[in-house]
Amino acid sequence: LGTRVLCKGPHAVFSAAHCPNLRVVPHLMPAMEPISLVFGDRATVPGFIGLDVQDEVIQHILDVEPDKILLVCDEQADALHADYLKPLQPSVAAAPGETADRSEGDCGAPGLQCVEKYILPPGDASKSWDHLSALMRWAFDVGTSKKSLIVAFGGGALLNVVGLFASILYRGTK
Repeated sequence: LGTRVLCKGPHAVFSAAHCPNLRVVPHLMPAMEPISLVFGDRATVPGFIGLDVQDEVIQHILDVEPDKILLVCDEQADALHADYLKPLQPSVAAAPGETADRSEGDCGAPGLQCVEKYILPPGDASKSWDHLSALMRWAFDVGTSKKSLIVAFGGGALLNVVGLFASILYRGTK
């Protein structure tokens, strides 16, 4: 992401544009630093912030040891950062419009994860029962399990719908 700033919560990574009260001092932030995100003076969510932290974000994801990564992003985040998690994906290729031929549970070379991506509209348009239902169907269609990891990549509305999605999918899904 070059010099863009990232905030990473337990289920989310999003740009500084989604952190309006954030003040960044680049020379003091060589790596991800822990921060607390406080919502409504009641809920505190641990997070991380830093510059050029793609490797660290990917390592945090790998540390969870998921069997599959469900990447849910909004159209704007996807347009800006579509390849951000590409290092996690196997090099199995398919012809345009076709799905790569993988046997169930085979995500490519050892250490690489299956990354499935779902794109929602930006803003409050993503917060609907139709989108939540579509996320649930998609999760079952791609073979999600209790060992899967859900990563939300976008703004606050996306984090809301993906948080609800994660909470009702499977107990134990992160």
